Amino acid sequence: MTLKNTITHYSEKAHHYYELYNSVNAENVHSDWKALLKKIPPAHALDVGAGSGRDANWLAEQGWKVTAAEPANELRNLAKANSHNSVTWCNASLPKLTALPQKPKTYELILLSAVWMHLPEAERPQALKRLAELLSNTGKMYISLRFGPSDPERPMYPVSYEELQTLAAENGLTARNLNPVPSKDGLQRSDVGWVTVEVERER
Repeated sequence: MTLKNTITHYSEKAHHYYELYNSVNAENVHSDWKALLKKIPPAHALDVGAGSGRDANWLAEQGWKVTAAEPANELRNLAKANSHNSVTWCNASLPKLTALPQKPKTYELILLSAVWMHLPEAERPQALKRLAELLSNTGKMYISLRFGPSDPERPMYPVSYEELQTLAAENGLTARNLNPVPSKDGLQRSDVGWVTVEVERER
């Protein structure tokens, strides 16, 4: 199974995932860092693996101009049809994210919510290098790490804060674990926990 198979799965089950992701409030999912939004002026944000558009719409409602990258065609189309007008959708996927709009060149906020575990380990160095290129000098990136069993239909690979910290350092970035004790799953799955990592340029 490859990332392509996973993308196909999300597309085939688009309605299921659209409703599932929208059943959880974005503010609750991102409680680890949502306070940041009150401290910085809204600018350009990139939501990688934007799914149902829940997070992109949430950011747009707070004044952000959001680029939502979602490679699962049916899920993207469904999300686009119910999207805030400050959200621009595109068919781009990690590790290369080649199909992003020409502008902006960099983003003040980059979000990878429930995405990193789908990337095979061999593709992660290239992915983080690309994300580092897209992060502005003063920008912040938030990556959620999923701990729990994989799903045969959408394979998930082991993740760790230490791996992300190493990859960040290789790209002139600093990673900080916002919750060393994994937080409970928003969808109430007892065997799934999450860690949020904040990444920014080395000061």
